[in-house]
Amino acid sequence: MKDQYDCLNKAQLSFEYLHTNSTTHTFLFGALAELVDNSKDAGAKNLDIYTCNNPYLRGGFYLAFLDDGCGMNYDDVFNVIVFGKSAKRHSLVSNQIGQYGNGLKSGAMRISKDFILFTKKDNIGTCLFISRTFHDEQHISQIICPMPCFDLTTQQPVQNTDDDQINGTLTYTYDRSKHELEMQLIMKYSPFQTMNDLFKQFDLIKSSSGTLIVLYNLKLSNIGEPELDIKTDPYDILIDSRNRRNLLTDDDDSENSRGDYTPFCFSIPLEYRSFRAYVSILYYEPRMRITIQGRRVITKKISYTLYKPRKYQFKSTRFKTRSEQEIKKCEKELLSLEERIREVDSQVHHLQHISVTTATDERMQLRKLQINATDLKDLANRLCNGLVKKRMEMNTTKTLAFIFGLNIQNRSSDGVFVYHCGRLIKMYEKVGQANKKILYCRGVVGIVDIPSIVLETTHNKQSFVDEKEYHFLLKNMGEYMRQYWTDTGIEHYVQEFWETYGYRDDQLDRPPSNDPEPVKRRQVAIPMLIQCDQCLKWRRLPYHGNVEPLTQSQLESWRCSDNSDILNNTCIDNEKLDLIPEGELKPKSQGTHNENRTGSRAVSPPARSSINNKRISNAEISSTTANINSKIATRLTVAPTSTTQLENRTLSSSRLLSAKAKTKKKRKRLIKTQSSKSKSTAIGVMSDDEDESESFTSAMQQTHHQTSTSVRLAPTNEVYLIDDDDDDNTENIDDINNRRPPPTIGARLLAMYQGVRRSGIVLSVNDKCGTFKMRFDEFPTAEFDYSFSYKSSKWSYIGTAPPPIDPTITSVETIPNEEEPLCSIAQKFKSLIKFMLPPNWELTREQISSMSNDDLSQLDMTVFMHSYREKMTKIVEQHKADEVRWRASAQHIQEEATKLLNLSGMSIPTDCSIKDFEEHIQRNMKQSGNIS
Repeated sequence: MKDQYDCLNKAQLSFEYLHTNSTTHTFLFGALAELVDNSKDAGAKNLDIYTCNNPYLRGGFYLAFLDDGCGMNYDDVFNVIVFGKSAKRHSLVSNQIGQYGNGLKSGAMRISKDFILFTKKDNIGTCLFISRTFHDEQHISQIICPMPCFDLTTQQPVQNTDDDQINGTLTYTYDRSKHELEMQLIMKYSPFQTMNDLFKQFDLIKSSSGTLIVLYNLKLSNIGEPELDIKTDPYDILIDSRNRRNLLTDDDDSENSRGDYTPFCFSIPLEYRSFRAYVSILYYEPRMRITIQGRRVITKKISYTLYKPRKYQFKSTRFKTRSEQEIKKCEKELLSLEERIREVDSQVHHLQHISVTTATDERMQLRKLQINATDLKDLANRLCNGLVKKRMEMNTTKTLAFIFGLNIQNRSSDGVFVYHCGRLIKMYEKVGQANKKILYCRGVVGIVDIPSIVLETTHNKQSFVDEKEYHFLLKNMGEYMRQYWTDTGIEHYVQEFWETYGYRDDQLDRPPSNDPEPVKRRQVAIPMLIQCDQCLKWRRLPYHGNVEPLTQSQLESWRCSDNSDILNNTCIDNEKLDLIPEGELKPKSQGTHNENRTGSRAVSPPARSSINNKRISNAEISSTTANINSKIATRLTVAPTSTTQLENRTLSSSRLLSAKAKTKKKRKRLIKTQSSKSKSTAIGVMSDDEDESESFTSAMQQTHHQTSTSVRLAPTNEVYLIDDDDDDNTENIDDINNRRPPPTIGARLLAMYQGVRRSGIVLSVNDKCGTFKMRFDEFPTAEFDYSFSYKSSKWSYIGTAPPPIDPTITSVETIPNEEEPLCSIAQKFKSLIKFMLPPNWELTREQISSMSNDDLSQLDMTVFMHSYREKMTKIVEQHKADEVRWRASAQHIQEEATKLLNLSGMSIPTDCSIKDFEEHIQRNMKQSGNIS
């Protein structure tokens, strides 16, 4: 029946499609990861990735992937060459990574021109051979795929019988001429040119089932070298830094004009250059033992390598696109299946009701139809169940777990890691940070694992199909990252925090110091999490300061029996991991958010404010209302006549500016009025337009209680702002700041630095730029010097106020010898307590950071200092005991060395001191040198 259609045109898959399909992988490691994913989906516990030198191959070696997964039979291998078909798509296992039936071909052809696959299952070995070299030499336009099948016991081709065909147990049809042609092509165009070499590859699969994939005739870079570098590190596979286009998928401007790629190479994370590092974080829950070049990969659970991890639950009903697409696709497939089932059932019914025949071909046809009908019905049932589940999931709220933590091991390696069904898709995505030059959210790493029902990945598994919903996800992760930054409690002492672990604020992209003390602090902060080489369970190792860190060989072969924790030193013990504390996204005002960003800024000159700009930022408004010191820089301090006037007239700078923006532009002049015995401050507004004045005043009265609580009032004269109808002249905060004379060298100032007002002295003045540099009393070194603009509201004078420039103001009274704000004192007190915290104290450092001022005042300092004194006493006594022990040991060594040296002919007194002993040794060495 099929022969009658041979004369008709058929759709063909061009040979050029092999190359076109492979170009979807712009990241080399992403192509290699496709082969790793296949081993994971096959349930492999072990995967060995290695290379073998062969000078006859292009590139000089071939790359092999050997696993102990479930293997494939002939039908499974045949489905491999059907592009776009994958049995995993309708699999009942929900954690399957492959969905498109395209990864093996695209990944293998991106790395090399040819590949050969060996798979073993039920003692049957099947070989698949796809070679672009063969197609090029033979000028063949269609894709030819030899697939010989062997009985591995006899090493002979599988020759099925008629009964096998009738029973449907084997669909492979043996043809001797076809088999010989297939073997001829494999021997000629593969690295294995004899039957013995071919079966040696099957012998490498030691388990009862497994797969071996060999990639050869590797692609070369622009300089003629293989794109994969195996020479630099014999235990790793690297991307050559000179082959820059394969390092990152996006363009980078860091390449210099001379073609020097070294700075670029060191500026990107290691996972972009090292396949070992990339594989170590490839999976969210690593449960496979992976070996690269004979050395095991030390896999990581990123969330347990971070300092102060915290989990946030993100819920959204927005992610419906993926569900809608899946439902439509499933409904379409189900309709098609129902039509095919009806057609097959009718054919089976027809053959069963015609006259019974004993012809072999008719019985074979009936059996195949029955098997096909059963398979189609089974697939239809799975699709129906999946469709019901997807319809229920579409309208449900999707919940994602965001995990954040601080990467104190390498602060520059921060960003978001996005996993999909446990497989890494995106890494080091930058969210939550304004730019790379500030400390705000610096060093924070975020992790999220997205289920398949939320987003769909692209075919190369390096991005997502729906970019709009993906960016919506990243935007929300940025909000939660900023919340985490607040929850950590380090935003007010961010510089001191990073300095504790060996970082300098003026070197944001540099690695930390390798001095013993910072290294020890980083090790103590994050205990090691290691995976057992036998049971693959994760164990948390307790930290021991006097124990040397594990070597690479010890990490590779570490087992539960090596654990010093007796409660978790056997493989039968359950896996016990620390619970990550949960946080919650809290609403935050814009002013507070901007103040935090300003307070965490690194040491760099601030941007100059424009004279024509009529607005000031919320950060400046928040900082001016936070304490009394900045009040001098932003408005004149005067006193009202009564408490009633205070309630009716008191206005914050931010409300005043907001109201001015809503009314027409007016020039304000200051008029001094005499105050009575009041001891408060107020600024009132009088306008020629009564309607606008009344609505403006009523709006201000509603916000009085919010603004008045943060301002400390002083007895001075009362000043009113009077609006004149003049559109050409408008006064803003910059005009008020202009009343201050520029500071001179040596002047004493108060300035906002790292979120706290600090005192200091002016070092230098630049009148041309309108800036000055200041050194703070608390940080008397050049690295903490900070520059301010003349017109900035973040600084003010200490002591006598500057004379006013406006002639309408007769006197302005300032607050001399301003006391330090209570919040600053409390913060310093907390830092002191955390620094002196005794061991096993009832409060942790995190709890101390979150204490209120009332709780801090109730802290029993007598008990605290007594515990601190005991701690210091024990340390001193331990040091004294260590000194005595080492002195005794040194004296014993000296006595033994003296005896040996005296036997050798030297004359050294046995009771001499260590200093005399060293002089005797040096004298004898000089004499020996003169004699020689």
